[in-house]
Amino acid sequence: MCDNSFRLSLLALVIAATLAAVPAASATTITDNLFFGGAQVGVLTLTQGGTCNGMSISSTSVCVDIQMTSGGTVRLAGPVIGFSGNINVNGTTMISNVSVGSLSIGNACGGIGNQTICLDATGDTTTSSLFFVLTNADTSTGITTGNVHVAGTFCGSNPTCFASTTPTTAAVPEPGTLGLLGTGLVGLVSLARRRFLT
Repeated sequence: MCDNSFRLSLLALVIAATLAAVPAASATTITDNLFFGGAQVGVLTLTQGGTCNGMSISSTSVCVDIQMTSGGTVRLAGPVIGFSGNINVNGTTMISNVSVGSLSIGNACGGIGNQTICLDATGDTTTSSLFFVLTNADTSTGITTGNVHVAGTFCGSNPTCFASTTPTTAAVPEPGTLGLLGTGLVGLVSLARRRFLT
């Protein structure tokens, strides 16, 4: 009995020491894949505080990092991206430290959806990697990302299109689900047949 008590105490001490040795996180990160149709075309990362493109940012700011894949680019023309959710905290959200071109808060969300804040650009610049900072924003209770204005062969016959954080193709049921559905239907038919015959 005493031996077990000693082992439990020792285990508790080891767990406490391990947790104490783990450094406290200085940033909260949310990562979303960007899709056009069913294909992933990029990754969008939101990081609260910490660093953004090698530069320190405040704990009340969010770093937005868009990395395109599949040969695609972000199009810095017209509506670029929008955000809703925990944005515009304690005042006006501002955009700073844009890595390529410039962004401004606009009124027309265009193809990016009905968002609280729409970021617009003028010109026709494209980039495979885009960083910028949103001040007065908080990821802790969620920021919803609107569509991202992109360009690439995946857009089909259009020169540009709008990528979203969710794939837009219909989900295909897995074989197990179809089997379960079939079994349920057979059971319902049997029940109906029995009631009909009696």
